[in-house]
Amino acid sequence: MSGVAAAGRAGRQGHGLRGLWLRRSLSVRLAILLSLALVPLGVIAFEQTRRLEAELERVRDLNFHAITAEIARREAAAAEQTLGVARALAATMPTLAQDTESCRDTVRSVVDRSDSLFSFAGFLPREGVMRCISTGESRDFSGNAEFERRLQDPRVFATSSQQGPMSKAPVISVHYPVFDDGGQVLGYVSVSISARDIDLPDGVTENDIALAVVDETGVPLGAVGHIEESRVLMPAEFDPRDLSVRARGTFTAEDGEGRRRDYAVEPIVDGVAYAVGTRPMPAEAAMGLTLWPAAYPVLMWLASLALIFGVIESSLMGPVRTLGSRIRHFGRTRELPRWPMRRRLPSELALIEETFADMATRLRRDEERLIDAVHEQEVLLKEVHHRVKNNLQIISSMINLQVRAANAHETERALERINSRIASLATVHRRLYQSSSVGQVEFDSLLRDVVSTLVATARPEGTGARSLPEIDTALAPVRMTPDQSLPATMFAVEAVTNALKYATPDSQGRRWIRITLEEEGGADGAPGRVLLRVENSAGHDAPPDAPPGEAKTAPEGLGRRLIAGFARQLGGTQASGPDGDTFVACLAFRRRPFSAADLVRDEAPKPA
Repeated sequence: MSGVAAAGRAGRQGHGLRGLWLRRSLSVRLAILLSLALVPLGVIAFEQTRRLEAELERVRDLNFHAITAEIARREAAAAEQTLGVARALAATMPTLAQDTESCRDTVRSVVDRSDSLFSFAGFLPREGVMRCISTGESRDFSGNAEFERRLQDPRVFATSSQQGPMSKAPVISVHYPVFDDGGQVLGYVSVSISARDIDLPDGVTENDIALAVVDETGVPLGAVGHIEESRVLMPAEFDPRDLSVRARGTFTAEDGEGRRRDYAVEPIVDGVAYAVGTRPMPAEAAMGLTLWPAAYPVLMWLASLALIFGVIESSLMGPVRTLGSRIRHFGRTRELPRWPMRRRLPSELALIEETFADMATRLRRDEERLIDAVHEQEVLLKEVHHRVKNNLQIISSMINLQVRAANAHETERALERINSRIASLATVHRRLYQSSSVGQVEFDSLLRDVVSTLVATARPEGTGARSLPEIDTALAPVRMTPDQSLPATMFAVEAVTNALKYATPDSQGRRWIRITLEEEGGADGAPGRVLLRVENSAGHDAPPDAPPGEAKTAPEGLGRRLIAGFARQLGGTQASGPDGDTFVACLAFRRRPFSAADLVRDEAPKPA
């Protein structure tokens, strides 16, 4: 779970950095500011486009209604022609009806000569049996209630049918009454025109408008294209005879599949047949490949924004960003890679790049000379530490000779203590000249060597002591400067020497010494406080040189004064004293910084 949380935090941090780059990017800011100059033009273009679109929509509505009216006019003209033919046949029918064959030939001739306009013609006498038919067959309508009603009130009327009784196709029929000389109704002449196929005006396609001829109930009789498709395009519920619908010119409704469409209705034969035009609503049409016209100014502004951003990126910010990358690369590796695009830079940026390249070359040359000088100084300083260590070893050897020649025990012990201190100093200098960096000392490793040397040269002391105390070390990695390493090491030498001398068995009969080293981290990576503790068992058995009847566990005399002096030299604090069956000597001081960066952090004002 911690890995997932860390990945989430890293992802959010990455998004935050990208968002910060977008907000602070000069390319983005310049592109937005420059493109804002086009906003007034865009507003004007948008308003003009909106007005043009509204005017275009009005023209489209008028054109849509005009096309529907034109189709209705054509169909009405055909209906008028049908009415004229029916009137002519009705005038001659009293004579023609007397000869069935002659009547059939006449109506068949009318249909054949109409260039497929008429699909049927015939005469239905009042007896109800139609024998004068253009198709040559007979049909019995006797007993038909509608026919009987029409005979009672003879007048011209028209009907529509999805499937004509004779033509077996959608038709619009005109029925004209026939009278004898005495005004008695003899029957009706019927002429039918097909409503299946409709021709669009020139320049108009099925993509512009869908047209159908419907009866008085709104059911299609004919259409442009397949009549079955027109059924789906018709409104789900509407009455073409409704004058309020037709008065609006166009209206909007849902078709058979629930899609919103525009409609226009024009009468062909009022109360009988109507022309219905339909088209998708502008919003529905916009769902295709054609964009909303008002979107073009917005696209123009976005294109100008992208163009400005691209120009700024390619001509200015891209080279500047590359130059910044070269500077960072030089700062990390002190290498200056070649830039193939240098000749294509603008003159101002080329001058900056040339100046930086010259400065980087001089800086690298100066750094090489400085590194050589520092290396030479390090070599000399290591040589000094090496000579000091050798001199201290010579002095230690001379003291050892003096120890062997000493007659008094006190003199021998004092010389051994001095020799131990000198050996510790020599160990410090040996560490300094062996270290890869003379400015830093691995204090934990140095302390471990010094303690090992002290333990190796120590002799068992104390009442009945036959062996040295148990040594336990817990040293955390601590790096310090040489001027702090020396007094801290000498503090440890004095404290460990006294612990070796005065360690007495604890309540469990064990003699031990524990040495711990740790560093408390400073705020924001600043140097922390170093804590050095030397503890030893401190029972109630007195060491051999203690006064009779008194337990002695604390260092006296020179050792205590040296410990206090080393603490003052480090600018730290020291404390020593018994703690139950334990005697503790503790030193606390702040580690000094190694570099200028550490020095800045160390000298920065701390919060109160």
